[in-house]
Amino acid sequence: MVVCAILLAAETAWADGGIAVPGTAQAETEKECGACHAPLLPITHKMIEWRQIMANLSDHMGEDASLPENVRADIEAYLVANASDAVSIRRSE
Repeated sequence: MVVCAILLAAETAWADGGIAVPGTAQAETEKECGACHAPLLPITHKMIEWRQIMANLSDHMGEDASLPENVRADIEAYLVANASDAVSIRRSE
C-alpha cells in the first residue's frame, strides 16, 4: 500500500495552488486534443478559460469531444497549471 502511494506521488507533479498534474497529462492532452485539431499550448488561455472549455466538451467547437472523467481531469489539471495566469508562469517572466 505504501509502495503504491509512493509510486503514484512520483508520477504526479504539484503545481502552484495545489493542482495535481499527473506525469501523463501533457501526452494525454496532445493525444486527445490533437486527434481533432492542433493542440494549443496551455499558455494561450487563462485558467478560467481552460476550465470553461473543459467543462463544456460535449459542445466543443460544434462537436462532442467528451472524454472519460479521469482523462478530462488530467488534461484540465495540465492546462490550468500551465495557463497564462498561473503563478508558476508569472514567476518565470
